[in-house]
Amino acid sequence: MVEAGRVRESRRHLTIAYIHYGEQSGVTASVTEALEARGHRVIPVFGRGPLELRDRVTGRPRVTPAVLLHLAAAAARFGDRALGYRWNTPFAFDVHSGFVGEMLAGLPLAPDVVLQNGALFAPGRPPLRPYVVYLDHTRALAERHGAEPAAGLPAPPAWGEAWRAREGETYRGAAALAAFSRHAARSAVEDYGAAAERTHVVGAGANVLPREVERADDGETVLFVGRDFERKGGPVLLDAFVRLRRARPRARLLVVGPRRLRLMPEGVLQLGPEPLEALPGLFARASVFALPALREPFGLAFLDAMACAVPCVGTRVEAIPELVEHGRTGLLVPPADPVALAAALERLLARRDEARAMGARGRERVLARFTWSEVARRLGDVLAEALRGAGPRAGSARGRPAGRAGRPARDGEGRDQHPFLG
Repeated sequence: MVEAGRVRESRRHLTIAYIHYGEQSGVTASVTEALEARGHRVIPVFGRGPLELRDRVTGRPRVTPAVLLHLAAAAARFGDRALGYRWNTPFAFDVHSGFVGEMLAGLPLAPDVVLQNGALFAPGRPPLRPYVVYLDHTRALAERHGAEPAAGLPAPPAWGEAWRAREGETYRGAAALAAFSRHAARSAVEDYGAAAERTHVVGAGANVLPREVERADDGETVLFVGRDFERKGGPVLLDAFVRLRRARPRARLLVVGPRRLRLMPEGVLQLGPEPLEALPGLFARASVFALPALREPFGLAFLDAMACAVPCVGTRVEAIPELVEHGRTGLLVPPADPVALAAALERLLARRDEARAMGARGRERVLARFTWSEVARRLGDVLAEALRGAGPRAGSARGRPAGRAGRPARDGEGRDQHPFLG
């Protein structure tokens, strides 16, 4: 695994086919804009067309043999959760991979290299151009989580060995992997056999980055921003907030993102979904940002809060400790622990000087490491190196062999080959 900044800098302007599957919390637009600002030509390729349930132009239902097979495969695999996981069957993977390959072959301008968000499909089967996967998470990481009954979260369903085999082939066949975090990079190497020397940590950027920070908080306001209330620890936060109000009866909680929720405790204000341009003003009103996630592939909202100089309270799960430095830019608590969460919130509300210092350090951290401009610089270097170094690898791996369909590594396995993974 190669940390950001250790790839040879490239000044060449590339033509990049950028395969994506939608907004991805603003990532797709931000990457496109930042790469173009550095002089690269970006050709967007939307990878989900053939199996969409509705026509993207007319909005009418699409009843085709492929769509019906798509839904049947999802129902057979996932039962009553089929609609939510319909993109995650081997059938969907293969259809989308073939579609993307046709789209790439039909481009009027042949790209130098392909950049793809995630591994919901491959960039053709077989890929015809060298490609880089921009990776925020892996299925192996997702399936390590169990159920969270208190938050109403069932255990993630298993996508199966056939999916894992395709996912691993996509990672191992890439000319390079560009990971959001060390957490994701480590999984690609350990769980799927991706080559460590072709796996780079490039990060992600804040979507909210005001030129000047405005602070208008009252010292009593906690802010939550996230659409998936349960997964991001919303019920745990409500429990903690009730405890916090016993010590600080003037405290209030602003909840941004989810639709109207039921039975909010006193002091909670539900704002619902807010546009991106409204977030700087909301962060300006926040004394502390809280996102006590139970599962979180990365945590872009932490970067937004830090960019606005707001101290953060997060959990020690997945990549969050790579973003929030405990004791420096915020506080980290165990997941699903409302007592510890309430104590962390009370500390930051009570110690305003400490909280403001953490917020200032958080903004410095984002400006130094987590802007989309900086991410695009790293991505451009990885793309250029991938183009220089190799073409598609058709599923071969120079890292640790993945074994049976990319099974998870056992404790200690592969450490001698990749000592950086400690």
